[in-house]
Amino acid sequence: MAELNWQRTPLITIAFFLLKQLKQLVSNFSNLVPVFAAIFVGGKNSIWIPIALVSVYVLWVIVSAILNQRFFLYAIDDDAVHVRSGVFNRQHLTLKYERIQQAEVHEAWYFRPFKLTILSVDSAGAAGKEVQIPGLTMALATELRQRMLAQTIKPATEQASSSSEPEVDLQKSFPTSEIIRAGIIDNKLFVLLAVLAYPLSQLDLLEDYVVPWVEANLGWLNTEQAWLLTAAAVVGVLALLFVAAIVVSLLTYHDLTLTLHGDRFQARSGALSIRTLSFRYPKLQAVFVRRNLRARLLKRASVRVSQLRPVTAQAGGQAGGQQFHLPVVDDSFLHEFRGRLRLPEAGQVHWQRLSNLALLGPSLWLAVLFPIVAAILYFAAETGVWGLLGSVALWLIIQTLVVLSWRNYGYSFVTSSTTPREQWFVVKRGIFSRNENWYPRHKVQQIDVVQGPWLRLLGFSHLLLYTAAGAESIRYLPTEQAQQLQLDWVSEIGQQHRRWM
Repeated sequence: MAELNWQRTPLITIAFFLLKQLKQLVSNFSNLVPVFAAIFVGGKNSIWIPIALVSVYVLWVIVSAILNQRFFLYAIDDDAVHVRSGVFNRQHLTLKYERIQQAEVHEAWYFRPFKLTILSVDSAGAAGKEVQIPGLTMALATELRQRMLAQTIKPATEQASSSSEPEVDLQKSFPTSEIIRAGIIDNKLFVLLAVLAYPLSQLDLLEDYVVPWVEANLGWLNTEQAWLLTAAAVVGVLALLFVAAIVVSLLTYHDLTLTLHGDRFQARSGALSIRTLSFRYPKLQAVFVRRNLRARLLKRASVRVSQLRPVTAQAGGQAGGQQFHLPVVDDSFLHEFRGRLRLPEAGQVHWQRLSNLALLGPSLWLAVLFPIVAAILYFAAETGVWGLLGSVALWLIIQTLVVLSWRNYGYSFVTSSTTPREQWFVVKRGIFSRNENWYPRHKVQQIDVVQGPWLRLLGFSHLLLYTAAGAESIRYLPTEQAQQLQLDWVSEIGQQHRRWM
């Protein structure tokens, strides 16, 4: 093996490591809300406490960014990229091209004047961990991405004979009107508002600024009309959140273009920072089709394609790391894109519902808890009849949601009519939203039949299915049916010789 030529990233990549630290802070903000709340409350009388903590954190972020840039090295080999990182805990990671699940070229706004990019890859060898190499030239990043994505199940000789770039099978550009709809559909700023609500409530902004301004400028507003101001404020905040979400969507997905080259899918978008997401179909692990309430009203959906996901991720959710994402598609293009992903048509899916026993557990808990809640409200809180009526209304609402969740859940095993054919396991769920999770059947890694004491008494079991993109469960199946599905599926998967990643 030839000696590796280790290279250090340019000094400008200090900005990359600096912003990466800030991004981690934002990502973990919800976990730090109690800490921030304590700082705000404790700093009311000692303003130097939050100032000192913020100053120390800023200094630590700057020093950490400089050291991370200094100790970050990479080397390019014929079949792998080697990365060394870490200041105190040194890491040496080797990324084999054939193990790469997804490659992304990200032209960050602070790198574009220097014609540099960030190459992000999700590697199976890194347990789904995203690895980023900053400060590469566009030519080098593009060459590495093409080399990584060219690794398929073909033999090396066949790869050499077919190294030419395939013709474009499909190219679609999404207009600005669709990007605006994407901002309305995927409004994460509402979640941010919920996270910030408690820390903001600990400040004296309302008492020190808002109330005096209202008294000085809105003297005509008496107590009976105060609800008008409250309603206007709520509507104004919601409108600002919608506008801000649309602006974020326009910056993130500006000039979104989807391109299909054979079995390679590529999406390019961005206004200030331009990113390119790519994956090859043989590495597909799951397809997530999402329609929340706003998307249903707009007759749109969002599609995510997952390559790999860390084994510690939560079951039933979405994969971690970078995913191939189309934030908004209409029904006509969704039908075409489903065909490109070899998903069966909607009419081919015969949904199966869970047993009525799935309602038994939640309904029993509600039947036990709500009389206790009603008694506490009636006797301890002294709310009288209104407390009883409120408890009954709340029980009816929650029980209705439980029934709707059961009614809208479905699963199916279906084979597509495309060439080549694909066999899928699909689950749908949602109360106000409509979500579908599609998993290739031959890529299921583990199947468990779980039966506790209560299930044994009833003669039922849970069937748990584990894939590289997450886990799904089919609950309350008759035990014989669950065991037969397990045997049939294990036998079928054992006969498959197709690559699963």
